[in-house]
Amino acid sequence: MKQLIHLLTIAALAIAAACASQRAKPSPPQLPAQFAGAPSRITQVNDQFHFVVIDFSGRTLPVAGTRVSVYRGEQRVGTVEITEPVRSHFATADILEGDLQVGDEAR
Repeated sequence: MKQLIHLLTIAALAIAAACASQRAKPSPPQLPAQFAGAPSRITQVNDQFHFVVIDFSGRTLPVAGTRVSVYRGEQRVGTVEITEPVRSHFATADILEGDLQVGDEAR
């Protein structure tokens, strides 16, 4: 009888541990490997509504929710988060930080 209680206790703990590990908050989406290292250009900036349009020029588009750093030359000038819509080779992105300009690179 004691062995059965121990076995049931171990089984319950294993199930609880498995459930707890599945509740972990997922990490934010990462850039696809095809996009990494291939800069894309900001084609429009809307300062009133704090968003930009990025031209990915045939590269793999990141999914909505992906955070992308923005550079002017080699200097990091801001961060954006890709939002819907993502169409053709263009994506819209909310400006999270920075003073962005047309021609800045999203990496």
